[in-house]
Amino acid sequence: MSKTGDLAMLERFKHRRVLITGGGSGLGAALVKQFLKLRWQVWIADIDLDRAQRFIDSLTESKDYSADFLTQAVKLSHCDISDIHSFQQLQSEVENTWGNLDVLINNAGIASSGLLEDTTPEQWNRTLGVNLTGVYHGCYLFAPLLSRDGPSHMVNVASFAGIALAPAMLSYNVSKAGVIALSESLKMELCVQNISVSVACPAFFETNLVSSMSGTPEAIKAQVNKWMKASKVNADQVAEQIVKSIDANKFMTIAHDYARKLHWLKRFFPNFYYRKVMAKMPSMVARLKSKHTPSSNSSNS
Repeated sequence: MSKTGDLAMLERFKHRRVLITGGGSGLGAALVKQFLKLRWQVWIADIDLDRAQRFIDSLTESKDYSADFLTQAVKLSHCDISDIHSFQQLQSEVENTWGNLDVLINNAGIASSGLLEDTTPEQWNRTLGVNLTGVYHGCYLFAPLLSRDGPSHMVNVASFAGIALAPAMLSYNVSKAGVIALSESLKMELCVQNISVSVACPAFFETNLVSSMSGTPEAIKAQVNKWMKASKVNADQVAEQIVKSIDANKFMTIAHDYARKLHWLKRFFPNFYYRKVMAKMPSMVARLKSKHTPSSNSSNS
């Protein structure tokens, strides 16, 4: 984000307050930095408070922000987004402190992997419970705060895996596709409350995704690592595009050039797209099965 005119971005919002779930690491941390550049007040909600605090401490050590500014601008709370009671406690804290909210970013989520035969009911329920139900919790609980005073915006972070499905990541793909459908539904519904809604669908970029995929077969980890290392986009660039999309009130953000091309191909030539993908599947599934052990997913962040 260029320094010229930074502070003029998102000027339609009155109070300049944003809540970011999973704001202590990865894309969430990159989003925090983007809003701090714009001199917003940022509320970080994260399941790992120690990690989130280390991130905040690193901002002070970087000399980009003074300790006094961060003390005034940043708040931190624990939240397990899959637990409605945990989310309700967070909502009460935000309401009692701020009273309202300009932007909500439902970013927290978990990684999971596995073919159908390895996707147990427990893994399925856990992944959808965090990645989809957790996002619903945020939308449900914070929409009243968003609608109180002037225009506001809700961002749900999905994944390009919800559009062009990643192989051997069944429950993850479904959870992210659900977030896209939820976001589109809410875009239509919440416009009457002056709440704009958008969805971010980044493809792979270098982050701590693989380390969070506990119990995942090494073959799948290796493939995900390969996709991430090949990416020409990093977390800061994805975060910057999300902020620009909020400013432009754009519904869907697809950060990667190749992902935008795939999205276009699947949308306008679906049969051709499926033939190309399915032609690669027999060898890919055979390779994964040769090294495959049942997989599980991480805790949310």
